[in-house]
Amino acid sequence: MVEVDEAFIRDPINLFGIQTQLGKSKFKQCIKMILSPQNPNEDDLADEQFLEMNQEASDLYGLIHARFVNSSCGMAKIYHKYLQSLYGHCPRALCDR
Repeated sequence: MVEVDEAFIRDPINLFGIQTQLGKSKFKQCIKMILSPQNPNEDDLADEQFLEMNQEASDLYGLIHARFVNSSCGMAKIYHKYLQSLYGHCPRALCDR
């Protein structure tokens, strides 16, 4: 995976149609959680509602990531990782990696 740019997440055009899957209030909470620089503390991790919202935010990030990878910026990041051989090499001898 590549990290999704914050500007991509903040742009409502990139998120068109995803909001209807979660509902407006949950969608806004999930986006806020994704963009938050703070890590959850132990009290948050003990709260069942927080864990449920965290799972929904993770699922939303996955959907956003899928869209980001198909964008030109996302493709450039994937290509850069490919050039660095972060995805491994082909094991076939005649493939030239």
